[in-house]
Amino acid sequence: MGEPGSEIIESVPPAGPEASESTTDENEDDIQFVSILFPKAPKRQGDFLHFLKVKKVKTDTESNEVSKNHCGLSKAKEPDFEYIEQPIAEEKPSCSSKEEIDNLVLPDCWNEKQAFMFTEQYKWLEIKEGKLGCKDCSTVRHLGSKAEKHVHVSKEWIAYLVTPNGSNKTTRQASLRKKIREHDVSKAHGKIQDLLKESANDSISNLVHKQNNKNIDATIKVFNTVYSLVKHNRPLSDIEGAMELQEKNGEVNCLNTRYSATRIAEHIAKEMKMKIFTNIIEENAKICIMIDEASTVSKKSTLVIYLQCTIQSASAPVMLFVALKELVSTTAEYIFNTLLSTLNDCGFTNDYLKANLIAFCSDGANTILGRKSGVTTKLLENFPEIIIWNCLNHRLQLSLDDSISEIKQINHLKIFLDKIYSIYHQPNKNQTKLLGTVTKELETEIIKIGRVMGPKWAACSLQAATAVWHAYPVLYVHFSHSYSGLAKRLANINFLQDLGLMIDILEEFSVLSTALQSRSTNIQKAQKLIKCTIRALENLKIHTGKYESQIEDLVKSDKFKDIPFNKNNKFNALPRNILLDNIIQHMNLRLLSEQNHDENIFNYFDLLEPSTWPYEEITSPWIAGEKKLFHLCEILKYEVDLNDFREFVNNNIKSNNVSIPPTIQKARKIVSTIAINSAEAERGFNLMNIICTRVRNSLTIDHVSDLMTINLLGKELADWDATPYVKSWSNCNHRLATDTRVRQKSTKVFHENQLAIWNLQ
Repeated sequence: MGEPGSEIIESVPPAGPEASESTTDENEDDIQFVSILFPKAPKRQGDFLHFLKVKKVKTDTESNEVSKNHCGLSKAKEPDFEYIEQPIAEEKPSCSSKEEIDNLVLPDCWNEKQAFMFTEQYKWLEIKEGKLGCKDCSTVRHLGSKAEKHVHVSKEWIAYLVTPNGSNKTTRQASLRKKIREHDVSKAHGKIQDLLKESANDSISNLVHKQNNKNIDATIKVFNTVYSLVKHNRPLSDIEGAMELQEKNGEVNCLNTRYSATRIAEHIAKEMKMKIFTNIIEENAKICIMIDEASTVSKKSTLVIYLQCTIQSASAPVMLFVALKELVSTTAEYIFNTLLSTLNDCGFTNDYLKANLIAFCSDGANTILGRKSGVTTKLLENFPEIIIWNCLNHRLQLSLDDSISEIKQINHLKIFLDKIYSIYHQPNKNQTKLLGTVTKELETEIIKIGRVMGPKWAACSLQAATAVWHAYPVLYVHFSHSYSGLAKRLANINFLQDLGLMIDILEEFSVLSTALQSRSTNIQKAQKLIKCTIRALENLKIHTGKYESQIEDLVKSDKFKDIPFNKNNKFNALPRNILLDNIIQHMNLRLLSEQNHDENIFNYFDLLEPSTWPYEEITSPWIAGEKKLFHLCEILKYEVDLNDFREFVNNNIKSNNVSIPPTIQKARKIVSTIAINSAEAERGFNLMNIICTRVRNSLTIDHVSDLMTINLLGKELADWDATPYVKSWSNCNHRLATDTRVRQKSTKVFHENQLAIWNLQ
């Protein structure tokens, strides 16, 4: 057996018997309890005082009568104990119930008696899965305002990871005793005990925050500074200058580097998204996902993800930025996995998506909308009832491009505009030289000229064509000196007529494109706008447009008098009516085609719009409408009350101004949730380009995503409260602004010659 008594004495308090194999041997039990009653004298007086604090000790005659106490540890059955010292306040040991002790795994060098004695002596000690931990440190976790340099709460004791060291039982027991003793007398543990004493009438978290009011106030100022920099798209390195100014004004802040600012921005973005998306999930809101793909300044492929949802407190759908993700691969499978994992990370589980994801919107890229292996195909495999929607603005531009590609004569206009673009959008040196030879009037219009009738939306093409129209005389004068071929094109009356016709057509497209990009435009309003534009183009076949009707007057005006207009058979005029017929035909095919089931969807949605009802066919009850209502509920994943629908129909038959039942109102909101274009994604990429400039290309995609989150989702600085973010920052064991345990900012050293001028007398 060795010397069990000596093992107990070496630990500062008497810790109970040490040999687990003695439980079946009565003689060895006697020896152990004798060693408890008559241990060797402690080496130090302090140790002896700890020894006197033992709660209960049994006599020799009671040593063989052992039973389990309420914690499941060995204890004498007889209540007649010999008390050395009565404890002032009785506390339960760490094993608070018999069920817990029965399942408790002890360290391999301890038995139940030893565990009981140590947990009785050290009230903070707990055992979990054979490892030791400190329940007090685990409760408080950080020191808050009591933090000092080189004083840290042990992570091992917090996380219950303390295990014995050594190759034999005796060494491992001694190792545990040493670790328990060192933690008990450590400065950090002592401060934790002080916090617990002060928190007798308050929670730990509230106590820490109350004691940290000064520290939190200082940190709030840093958070406000970082937030302001992000909202104004300023580099986070500007915080060093801002903090230097605050120090000049008497404020002392240690979180004054761009590294700290980056961590703060990450924390704010994470907390902001967690709060918003948690509220959406708790409300069980219906959502529509929208994605788009682009490249950053560093030529990395990125995926921007947006989410549109309906919430009760908002009258219209809310569009929310989710994340910007780097794409290692641009395959459909990788994009789909990135999208799904990002949504899962935000709390949108697959079960939630199956119940609430109603639509998906993107542009017409084959990788995303491909019918055989696109992202939408994989989405439909997992969520078969969602609506797949191709961006209407992209479809509108494609209908124009398809029409133009079928008319060969239009190439003359396209080639001319692209030639102007290539001439005046050269590298900076050549561009400056060319623009230096033209007038200010021409320079202003040239800047607006971009590539026309390409992969851009109609508004961009209109801007380029209109710029040529306004600069027409000046362009002719300029080209007549250096580009005679382009000057001949401008002198052709057919070219001017084609330009006027294209501007009239592009104006109609631009009006429709701008209306479709509005956040207030839903899928039903979009259908009406498209049909209205088609009627306007049909009217253009009969009557000349605004710009075409001005051509005769312009040719006779003084502004155009220097241009010798003629008709060149080499450049024939456009077949006007054929072009308009092609455009109308392609608009019907791409925007209102039954091939994409859009018309069928519109028919279901029309149930919620009384202005589209065939009143002459409606009877009460409206049986045909109620059959469609069943399918509409499946599409929207929301049950519209049949009685509400009947009341809605009856009231509209009798009068136009009627109240809308609640389930009909919510169904209308859900229909509005379906995004009809990817305009918001384009706005997101514009913001990304503002943030990720060439001088900030060291920003990672994740950092850019965090900055976009704050910029797009965050309130204005005047309305934003940094306090909850600072408190969560403190709870995550981050350092506050008054903490001196931070890297010191390097100070700029001036050369003696620079300072010498100030030393002149």
